[in-house]
Amino acid sequence: MNSNKLSQHLILLGFCAIGFYGFMFASGKLPIEAMPQFLISAVVFMSSGHYMRKAAKTLAREQSEEDDKEEKDRKEPDWAWLTALMNWTGAFLIIGIMAILLMKPIGLSLSDSLQFTVAPEQFFSHTVP
Repeated sequence: MNSNKLSQHLILLGFCAIGFYGFMFASGKLPIEAMPQFLISAVVFMSSGHYMRKAAKTLAREQSEEDDKEEKDRKEPDWAWLTALMNWTGAFLIIGIMAILLMKPIGLSLSDSLQFTVAPEQFFSHTVP
């Protein structure tokens, strides 16, 4: 229904364009030669609002028919498999965190213990052969 509001605003904008032109013409600020521009813009706004409203009704009807088809064709999720996946993922995460906390020395922080690892020396050579 959001496009319905937008179509109402466009129609209102068209009326405002006509009103603005009428006010400016009555006050003598705009000549009669500017009338076609304001009328064309007002007609464009009003007709686009009308067409948007029509399109919104058609789209809503098609969407409701499509939703009905989707509900019929939708496959029920396998909750047992998803629950098992979530449980195993949580268990591996907890075991991984516990392993990291148990393997580091007690007096060191995690960042200090990472500095004392020998991993960089094992995998990278500091000299080019």
